[in-house]
Amino acid sequence: MMPGAADLWSEAPSISFLSESGAKRRMKIKAAVLSGPGKKLAITELDLAEPRDQEVLVKISACGVCHTDLWVQDYSRHYPIVLGHETSGIIEKTGKGVTGLQPGDPVVLSYTYCGECEACRSGRTYECEHLYDFFEGLRLDGTSPRSLRGKPVAALIGQGGFAAYTVCHKNTVVKVDGGFDLQLLGPLGCGVLTGAGSVLNCLKPAKKKAIAIGGVGCVGLSALMAAKRSGCSPIIAIDRIPGRLEMAKELGATHCINGDETDISAEIKKFCGGVDYAFDTSGNRRLLDALRIRLNPGASACGVGIGGSMNLSRKEKEQGKTWEDTTAGWSVPQKLIPRLLAWHKAGKFPFDRMIKVFPFDEINEAFEANRSGSVIKPVVVIDRGYSSRAR
Repeated sequence: MMPGAADLWSEAPSISFLSESGAKRRMKIKAAVLSGPGKKLAITELDLAEPRDQEVLVKISACGVCHTDLWVQDYSRHYPIVLGHETSGIIEKTGKGVTGLQPGDPVVLSYTYCGECEACRSGRTYECEHLYDFFEGLRLDGTSPRSLRGKPVAALIGQGGFAAYTVCHKNTVVKVDGGFDLQLLGPLGCGVLTGAGSVLNCLKPAKKKAIAIGGVGCVGLSALMAAKRSGCSPIIAIDRIPGRLEMAKELGATHCINGDETDISAEIKKFCGGVDYAFDTSGNRRLLDALRIRLNPGASACGVGIGGSMNLSRKEKEQGKTWEDTTAGWSVPQKLIPRLLAWHKAGKFPFDRMIKVFPFDEINEAFEANRSGSVIKPVVVIDRGYSSRAR
């Protein structure tokens, strides 16, 4: 067990902010802090300031581990930093100017956007001009509500979900209905949103049309479930990890291809000749080239934009084939997440099948499970004292 982790399992104290000599009031929290590139996370006591205007204080239930967390573990611009950006919890306090949210609301946290730039005003919050400023972990004015011995601590995407509490911008927050297992909802904020959104918002597939999905981790499987919900057929899943392909079959894939064991292009041709839609999460050049070869005229393809894109020739573009790099699945979290939860409630979007939970003191084991692919979506439970259902 990591130093200090046991304290989290004691009964949570009532919230009390510290105030010393007129300084801004702060509370003590436990957080998994990354001190430098390639380091392991260490559960550490931080100071957390009260929410400012347009901010909320959230008591965290759980947080998913995403491949973005692994990347930032090595390449963050700011250290120390609290990772975690697939967070679920309960609002404890709101700052001035926050409407539509109140203490006691169960919430999921997603990407942070300003709400004021031209893209946000036009409804394209996933293109917010400050998206990557928030991604790096500080407020737009360069400050942070978190500190360690008086020095600021960044928080990935403005969340810092691997902590007992977080203070975040109101636009990060998506209110959800009660009646769901709150500890399992965090991945809706990133991995699930990105995969499902890429299919629903970018590809917009027609019924009974063929789709191929390259890489069926959390993002790819979420895309697969959205494709099934959209009526696609056949649905072809491609990966190199047998366990993921087995899960893909359970969630709706009509055909599965192990890319390490066979000719991907030849297998797709055998199944259906070609595909009308393709989605890639891998960035793998061999896989992308195989998908490109099997695109039908007029086909649409997209990917998450990490590692590689599909290089369409001039002739292929003239045939109406297209490729798009998507950010957050071109999704507005406050619109898509409630939609996905409604599907889940109806038994038509079982994203929880991908999840395995880890206690907070096993957070580094959860990271390794994600890195190795042995677990599709690790979720770290921060507060075991929560009821399994949102209040």
